[in-house]
Order: sequence, then C-alpha cells, then structure tokens
Amino acid sequence: MAVVAVSVARPCWQEVYGRQVYTSIVRDAAEGPVRFGPGGPEGNATAVHTEEVFAFFAEHYDYWADRLGTGRDAWGDCHWGENLMLSGMPGEDDLHIGDRFRIGEALLEVTSPRIPCFKLCWRIGQPESFLRVLIESGRMGCYLRVIEPGMIAAGAVVRPDARADGAISVLGLSRLLHDPDITDLDVLRRVLATPGLGGQAAGMIRKRIAFLTDGQLGARGRWQGWRRFEITEVAEEARDIRSFRLRPVDGAAIGGYRAGQFLTVRLPDAEGTIRSWSLSDYDQSAGHYRISVKREPQGTASRWMHDIARPGDRLDVRPPSGRFVLDRSGFMRTVLISAGIGVTPMVAMLKAHAERGAEAPPLLWAHAARSGEAHGFAREVDELIATMPNAVRRTYYSRPGPGDICDRVGRLDDRAIAEMLAESYSLSPFGRTIELTGDYSDFYICGPREFEDSVRCALVANGVNPGSIRSERFGAGDPVADVSPAPETAEVRIGEQKLTWRRDDDLTLLELAEAAGIPVDSACRVGNCGSCEVGLRAGAVRYLVTPSAQPGEGRVLLCCTRPASAILELELTTR
Repeated sequence: MAVVAVSVARPCWQEVYGRQVYTSIVRDAAEGPVRFGPGGPEGNATAVHTEEVFAFFAEHYDYWADRLGTGRDAWGDCHWGENLMLSGMPGEDDLHIGDRFRIGEALLEVTSPRIPCFKLCWRIGQPESFLRVLIESGRMGCYLRVIEPGMIAAGAVVRPDARADGAISVLGLSRLLHDPDITDLDVLRRVLATPGLGGQAAGMIRKRIAFLTDGQLGARGRWQGWRRFEITEVAEEARDIRSFRLRPVDGAAIGGYRAGQFLTVRLPDAEGTIRSWSLSDYDQSAGHYRISVKREPQGTASRWMHDIARPGDRLDVRPPSGRFVLDRSGFMRTVLISAGIGVTPMVAMLKAHAERGAEAPPLLWAHAARSGEAHGFAREVDELIATMPNAVRRTYYSRPGPGDICDRVGRLDDRAIAEMLAESYSLSPFGRTIELTGDYSDFYICGPREFEDSVRCALVANGVNPGSIRSERFGAGDPVADVSPAPETAEVRIGEQKLTWRRDDDLTLLELAEAAGIPVDSACRVGNCGSCEVGLRAGAVRYLVTPSAQPGEGRVLLCCTRPASAILELELTTR
C-alpha cells in the first residue's frame, strides 16, 4: 500500500451545471510533501464537508474509467477531489470505522465513507443523476481524521496500525446512510455509538433517529373514537386567550403527540359542539394535555370554553392529530413565525426544539400581536428562549400600549421578512462552523389565513425554497390525484342500514349518511378534526383530499371519502 499523490485546495466559485457553486473539489496533485496536522492537511479547506481528510483509491480510477468509457489519462491525480490518492488499500467492504493506518509520518483513522454530492458528478463529467450510481457502487473512498501529525508525500508507504474488529465497514455504513428503509432504532443507535465515527455520518444517523422517534409518538397510546377528559386547570394567557389543562378520567396515560398537533373536542353542551384546538404545550412525560382557546365574539365553542367551562367539567376528546408538526431531524435553523392565536402550536414547537439540547440548531422566534395585552405566552416564551443560547426572539406589536416592550413596532410584513432573511447565521451541524444566509432555514407559519399567505409569498419572493415552508391551515387539505375511478354505483352498509351511492350524485360518504338520517359525528368536513372516523369492515374508499387527521388502522374518515369498490361496509363509532 502506498501514496500515489497528495493534494490541498481552498474553496472558490465554479460554474457547476450552469450555476455558481462554492467548492474546493477542483485541484491538482501537490509537487512536494504536505504536513497533515489537527484538522487535516495544512493549506486545505472545504466549502461544506467537515471531515478532515478524504482518501480515494487508484484502483477506483481504473474501475470508473472502464465503466464510463473514459480515457484514464483524462483524470489527473487527485481529480476526484481527494487529499490522498492511495493504491493497494483494502476495499470499502474490508475497511472499518476506527481502522488506523500509518501513512508517511502521520497516523490516520477511518471515520466514514465519502458522502458525495452533485459536485462530484460534475467534476467527472456526469449528470447529477449519476450520484445514485456512485452511491450504489460503494466505490467512493473514505474519510479519515489525523491522530498523530506528520508529513506525507507521494511514494510514502501505507502501513496498517490497528484494526477495529467488530465495527461497521465503510461499505456497510454507506448503505445505512443512504437507505431510508433501514429503520431499526437499535441498529442505528449501535452504529451511532461506534468509536471514531465521523461527525457528518453521526449527524445523518441522529437525524434519522429523531425522525423515526418522533414518528412513533403519534401511535403511542393512541385510542379510537372519543375518550372522556376532565378540565383540571384554567389559566389566563392574554386578553381573550385561556389555556385548559385536560386529564383523562380513566386515569390511564395520555396518548403520544408531536409538537404542532391539535385535539378535537366535543363539548357537553346541548348541541354536542365539536371543535379542534392546538396543543400549546409539549411534555411527553405529563399526564395531561394543554389546549389554548381564543374567545371569538361569534364563536359558539370558544364562548362556551371562556364563559362556562370550569375545572371539573368533562369533555370528550379524540386522539391528537395533524400534519403541521415540527421536524426535529433537520440541522438548519428553525424559524417559527406566528400571529395572534397562531402562537399556540408554536409554543409546543419551541419546547420540543429546546428538548434537543446542545444538538438543537439555531432558532428564530417571530411573533406578531396587536399589543402586549393581546400577546399570549409572552413570559413563558421569553423564559424558555433565555435558556437557549442559539435562539433569537423578534416580537412585533402593531399598536403597542403604554409600557409595552417589543422588538419591532409595526406589522410582520414583507419588509420585516426581507430584513429577517438578510441576516446570516452560523451553525455547526457536523463539528465545523459554517455561515448561512437566512433563506437557508426551515420555516413554520401559523396565524390567520391572510397572514400565512402574505408571509409565504414574502419568503418565496426573497429566495426561500417553497419546500422548506410549512404552515397550519384550518381548511381543506391538498387534493389527492384520481388514481382509480369511482364505481358507477356502490352498495354502502353503515351499521344495519344498506344505502346506494351513485357517482353522479357527487356525495361524500358523510353526506350520504346524513341524507339517510344516520347520525355521524362531524365538524370540519375536510379531514382535519377526525370526528367522523369509522371502522372499515369491507371494501375500499378513495380520499378526495389528504386528511390532517390520520385515521387509525382499518378506519376511514367519512367527510372526505367516496367509495372505491362496489361494496363497502362501515362500522359506526358509538356516539
């Protein structure tokens, strides 16, 4: 085993696939020896990747040249962006995380496989789609860290120093990092604990663990239908905003939930009014939920909660639902933007974000209110943000009262959004600090419909990727593509009744039941509240929109479905 070539480079702007990209992948072999010290080769820097040393193998040059039909002389030494071009090395299937090699005077340790990006495809003259081929091959080299500094030059001998028997191989780790179907949390945690694992690989594994763990919360302790809860505490949060603590009457544990979800509640009034309110707290160990309600002058349910509800009153509650949830698997800055009562799910998200501790990325909290009197959870939020070193708060009061203190006077409008995005921030996702502009963030928006629309438009107009924006909407979900035509007619059995559904009538299953006088719980009628959930005993349904309230296994929502089979048998939830 020997060193074929050594290289160093510093990032510069390159035109990559027609766009300007900051990268250090373009390089030539160094003419003399290079000192490898803490942090990697002296004089070397990377644009994004955080690992110290990249090694690629001479044999891979021959393999890829032959496979791509490229003349080997088209690629000079270190053309693939490596610091060390090595020959005679074990393959990625026989290299392990933690293996050590004496290379020249330096001692280096294997930390992870190369984690390639589109710039490598460009460098070797292939389309971006070629990235998948590279990853599937496993022939991508590896990253190393410097254990003992020293000089390395072309021609130096490479000698094995220590073998990490039992550790995952470079090839095995590459497949784990790029295969989303590997979801065994025990396996992921075991690999994460591997001594010497590189920071970038560790960050990717932590992201998947967080994603999977949060995804399981909604299923933990989930019940079907209605469950009786008791109001145990009522608290004033601001003018016309009250919080209600709900504890299950049966004494069992509450169901798991994700930050941003809501509860659908049926009131004990004469009409059995059903409404959905966001969960405004986040504590998976608590034995209660907290919802917060703004009193609306014409709102039947909100007026009942404010004027009549007292501790000891009992309500029927469906399990937590909703697709507007905090993704705690990301590493970019989290930006929470809200107005008015839209602050409620954001408080839960803020607390869930804080739970990530030192691993939490930076956070920007932006809230708009009329004045301090109307600003819900102000003290609670301020106290929590004060404990978070990477969190910044921005409050906007359109009409501040005497003595009100806020960060900005005025509305959270287009100008405020542009100002917010103009500011850069730093983060250290994989061990090295990098600087990013404000548009590279994950955005969450909640507030009145007009507010959400204007903020989303302002973000996109200022260069934010629409895919990084999530918002809460108490309206219809996204339409579902018509993948299969509905039958002309269908026999629908609901409980003991047999009904005929006709495609030309254009009715949902809820409307069909109501037309037949069958009592079915319902409120939102667009798949948000989940109150019309029933059992599916036979047949299939087709959703007209993607529901926010995901029904349990073997269950469907009537309000946004139609038959997809000629025979459909449904079992009503007891009212």
